[in-house]
Amino acid sequence: MLKPWRYVFRLGLLALLLVLTACEAEPQRYEFALGANGGPTGWPVWVEELTFDHTWSSPMGNLGGGFDIRPPRSGSANILAHPVPAPKSMQARWFSYRTQTFYEIDLELPDTEALLRQWYREYPPPKYEHDLLVGFSGKGEVYVWWQAWCSECSDRSQDFHAPIVESAYGEEAEGDPVRYRNRTQEYIDEGVMPSPWQ
Repeated sequence: MLKPWRYVFRLGLLALLLVLTACEAEPQRYEFALGANGGPTGWPVWVEELTFDHTWSSPMGNLGGGFDIRPPRSGSANILAHPVPAPKSMQARWFSYRTQTFYEIDLELPDTEALLRQWYREYPPPKYEHDLLVGFSGKGEVYVWWQAWCSECSDRSQDFHAPIVESAYGEEAEGDPVRYRNRTQEYIDEGVMPSPWQ
């Protein structure tokens, strides 16, 4: 028969092992906002779908500028409802008003878990607020960047920006541009872009 202290010791080791195993199985979750840009200027887009890891998504809609600015600024921003694991992939479908073309992409986001772990350590919340920035071009190009901006700093020199994917291209996809005809005409009438039908 085991002595009582050995029995308690073994139970403690078993409990510790179970806790460590459970912690390793659950990925770390991060709190951040999702920002999006379109363009470049004169190349507005409508983002129909934006999903990460085929599991969580965020609405975007019309995006008309900021794509050509580096480092990118947060354009249309969405605060996520709850922390999520570091995204490993991004799926998107968007429409270019200027070319009347639909694009789709399923993009791998390499090393994001290690990168986010490092960036959250170097730029810790709440002093820094973190954003995942995505850009969609009316020419079919996409980028994905990360930013951490100092909420306590009076100047922006302490902010951090880094590309996750500097540039990738979506594939042309099937779709009916007729449903975007009215908005396309509005962009033409406002002088945002030339007519794609001439």
